[in-house]
Formats: sequence, C-alpha cells, structure tokens
Amino acid sequence: MRTMRKVIISTLVTNKLSDLKSYLKNDLKLSQETAYAYNDRMLIFIDSLANPADYALCRFKRWRVLGYRCVVFEKNWVFAYEVVPQGVIVRDMSHVSVLAD
Repeated sequence: MRTMRKVIISTLVTNKLSDLKSYLKNDLKLSQETAYAYNDRMLIFIDSLANPADYALCRFKRWRVLGYRCVVFEKNWVFAYEVVPQGVIVRDMSHVSVLAD
C-alpha cells in the first residue's frame, strides 16, 4: 500500500486563493461564510492530491512545458502541480476561461 504524499502549496497559489476569497466577498458581495466555505472546499480538493494517483500532464502549453500535471476543481478552476520526491507542489491555478492551449 502506498503512503500519502505531502502537499505543498506555493506562495503564488496561496496568494491567488486569498485574492479569490476577497473577490468573492468584496466584488461579488457574497457573504463571508460563503466565500470562506468555497475557499475551504478548494483547500480540501488540493489536499486530495496527497493520494497516490496522478493526473495527466497539462494540456495548456505554458504548464505542460514545465512538466506540470493539471487537475480541475468544479469545472471552473485548474490547478497545476508538480510531483517531486518530497510529495506534490501545487505551482499555479487559473480560471479555465483565461487559459488557452
């Protein structure tokens, strides 16, 4: 049986998650509870990358050339991550609408 991997979230992704939470609260005028709940669901999803299964290389060129794998959260967000000996490093995230092949 394979053990769980360590998941490391890059500063870039941490900052983007914080910006998203602020956007949901301040620009979309969602309640603080709703914004935090969405952020929490994203973090739980990111933590699921500790499981030993890996996703395919990204189809988006800018991440594929770096050797990143991609995983989609709730059809709207893509997380790019790298598998390293220490575990998994979540390197970047983007809304699917701004990604181009």
